[in-house]
Amino acid sequence: MDAFFAKDAIKQKAGSITVSVVQDGKVLVSKGYGAIDQTSKSPIDASKTTYRIGSVSKVFTATAVMQLVDQGKISLQDNIEKYLNGFKVTNPFDIPVTIGDLLTHTTGFEVRESTDANFLADASQKPISLKENIFNQFPPVVRKPGTSYMYDNFAAELQGYIVQQVSGEPFGSYIQKHLFQPLGMTSSSFSLTKDLVGRLATSYDVEGNAIPVYYFSPSEWPEGSMISTASDMALFMKTLLNDGRTANGTVILSPESVKAMSTYHMAIHPDWPDTTYGFEAPVVQSKTNGEYVISKGGDLLGFSSLLWLLPDRKTGVFVSYSMNEELRVDLFTAFMDHYYAGGKSTFGPKDFKPQSEDDLAKFEGLYSDLRYKFLAKVEAAGKGVLIVSNLNGRHELKQVNDLLFLDEEGKPLAFKTDADGRIIYLKYTNYVTYAAKMSEDSAGFPDIAVDHPYASYILGLQSFGYLTDDPSKPFQPLQAVTRGAFIHAVTALLSIQGSVNPSSFTDIEDSPYRKDIQVAAEIGLLNGTGGGLFEPDRPIRREEAAVILIRLVAGLGLKVPDPTVALAPGTSKWAVDAVKSVMNLKLHGPEVTESNGSFDYGSQRDLNKQELAALLFTMLLADNLKY
Repeated sequence: MDAFFAKDAIKQKAGSITVSVVQDGKVLVSKGYGAIDQTSKSPIDASKTTYRIGSVSKVFTATAVMQLVDQGKISLQDNIEKYLNGFKVTNPFDIPVTIGDLLTHTTGFEVRESTDANFLADASQKPISLKENIFNQFPPVVRKPGTSYMYDNFAAELQGYIVQQVSGEPFGSYIQKHLFQPLGMTSSSFSLTKDLVGRLATSYDVEGNAIPVYYFSPSEWPEGSMISTASDMALFMKTLLNDGRTANGTVILSPESVKAMSTYHMAIHPDWPDTTYGFEAPVVQSKTNGEYVISKGGDLLGFSSLLWLLPDRKTGVFVSYSMNEELRVDLFTAFMDHYYAGGKSTFGPKDFKPQSEDDLAKFEGLYSDLRYKFLAKVEAAGKGVLIVSNLNGRHELKQVNDLLFLDEEGKPLAFKTDADGRIIYLKYTNYVTYAAKMSEDSAGFPDIAVDHPYASYILGLQSFGYLTDDPSKPFQPLQAVTRGAFIHAVTALLSIQGSVNPSSFTDIEDSPYRKDIQVAAEIGLLNGTGGGLFEPDRPIRREEAAVILIRLVAGLGLKVPDPTVALAPGTSKWAVDAVKSVMNLKLHGPEVTESNGSFDYGSQRDLNKQELAALLFTMLLADNLKY
């Protein structure tokens, strides 16, 4: 560990790090590296310095659920409606969402993610209750429960609410009483107490500025608000690896429930699992070196973490650090290679014979990420070879089993079929979510012929189910798009849930897009037009749309290229960089023209419906966007 964290390349990825390693009931390492902050330079103390562990919190929420299973108060097969006080889930399928589905992220729920409204700048701001947050945004079921994997923060939050309902104790109090106290985790909490915040490592943004302490609404997030130390996490790891029994003999969890949390219950392919009850597949499946590994990563603004266990080896590792970088991938790879170099991760049988290019045609098409909607394009390119283009670039993959391929770096791509053998999902670079194969059928519109210059964009969006226009009526491609309608289209495309918070603008109260505009304001996509106005019914200018789009791209963590395109005159100064970036990313249709090396984006023109379709489609395909 000392040698690893002394490397310059690793130091550049985090200013402070805390790590613990356990094996056979002993703590082998519990240590800090770096400084609590750049001012005092105080060293990290693994037993005192606290870190936000993000979604690693979900392991503790799942543990609480399994405790109630042990007590017979919950069944994994229970319909979740049993615990919702009469609330009926919108579910068009003939099977219910179960507790087990919540734990394995296979609910089939429509995406629900937190917004800026769930983050509070100071402790004096009043958070909403867990119950309010749940029922203000309860999603419908849009895929058959139990059949598809999509990382689901809402499902984890709902677990916490159900723990609260069944136990009769507030979620945070339950965790404190039934987990942290018996485990001796005295520096852990789902609430940001004054003491723990006072010991919190300072995190910094990319420009080196300290990120102010922030709070949550609800104040205790079952999906991600836990704060802890490396030493506390070592206590938890030792207990879980000891069949749920602490060093002093206290039983936290039954051996049966520990096994359930350590066993994969969902897998897109036998060689590439998805989820246990609380854990996921390793961050680098190709680097397990033949070992059985379960893991859980976590991210919040300014902090990243990873917990992984090797149950067969009675070994566990936890790391947390004060920056959003993939240092955890480096550590996982180095650790597994150092201690388990003798084993090899295998994918598929050694004697597998790749299929012909014609046989691989069944995989071809566009696949839409269930969580973020971005598309991956799959093409057959020879015997046993696929080409996949997505946010992570263009990759060549070779077939190693019927539904399994490996790329140039050894990363797997797996497909899933339905009962009739048709390809319906894939899992690749976004390893915590499936992507659904999109239908190529389109009803069309009376005024959009197949040779229309925007037909591929309009009909493509329609076939994917992203257009709600009545196909029996004209599409009206030249109709101007209002500012409100534009915001609605963008938020709907990425499944960003509208906000029920009070309006930030005085003129949106009667707009059908009020919730969409409000959430866009909360996540920093728009500022309004001055005087407290947004002007939702005014047509949006193309340059305005470009600025909002680039803010969205940056907010998703995608790389915005340096603006290098030469623009023709006509773009407002405040929009030049955004328009150039949109041009570089090719997020537009054939309306953009070139003359003598300069491009005319038509910045002052109103955006129309066909141009919006081109913008949305090219953004989804994301040929030029990169994480």
